[in-house]
Amino acid sequence: MAYPLEASVRMLTQPLGSNVVSPSLPSSGMFVSPRRADASRPPGAAVEGTPQNFPHQAVIYRPGEALQTAYFVKSGRVRLMHLGRNGRAAVFAILRAGDVFGDVFRPEGATADEMAVASGEVGLWTLEGRTLRAQLEAEPALAVELVRAYAEQVRGLRSRILGLTFKEVPARLAETLLTVAEAHGERCAHSGETDLRGITQQDLADLVGASRSFVSTLVNELKRQGILGNVGRVLCIRDQKALRRLATAEV
Repeated sequence: MAYPLEASVRMLTQPLGSNVVSPSLPSSGMFVSPRRADASRPPGAAVEGTPQNFPHQAVIYRPGEALQTAYFVKSGRVRLMHLGRNGRAAVFAILRAGDVFGDVFRPEGATADEMAVASGEVGLWTLEGRTLRAQLEAEPALAVELVRAYAEQVRGLRSRILGLTFKEVPARLAETLLTVAEAHGERCAHSGETDLRGITQQDLADLVGASRSFVSTLVNELKRQGILGNVGRVLCIRDQKALRRLATAEV
């Protein structure tokens, strides 16, 4: 299912919207993670699922919906967001091609805690819980890949928790910029090192755990120091070594 983002934030109790599935795609297929499909990985680590396309800002699922589905990102980005009681949505993860999200291992009848939102045009492969569990039993290499994917997410969350505990906001921002650059950065064509295209200051504030105004002040200071820059609305990292030095500072 896909829903307009703004409407979903305002009307979480309203009936579900209509499917936004590309009619040009076949009803089933096989997906090999583009970041994990190489000769050094186990052969046959592929997923047979149903392909779906979602437009920009479509909500893939939202809090309170039954969640017994695994989603594999084929293309584009997906933002995972927590909705506060006041209706504010805060990003806690930005996923890219090759990532997996959703949950097929919860008890029967469990519902989603977060909201998954398409950032730009997104292509996914979806598998219902029973289907995925059957594939995992039949294909051990796939189980290893899935565990690896979840382990990567756990390491990322652990790093963020440690940052919140031991680092001030400037160090957390530097670390977050480096992490986002590694996952989503593009080579800069304007004398910088890495462009963070499509990453907003609100994204950074949510991931860092600080207000947008404070993060904006820190970003402007990093620009004055020549560590960051921008081309139009695209933030650019100009000095990753300097960011790494800032990221190591602890309380």
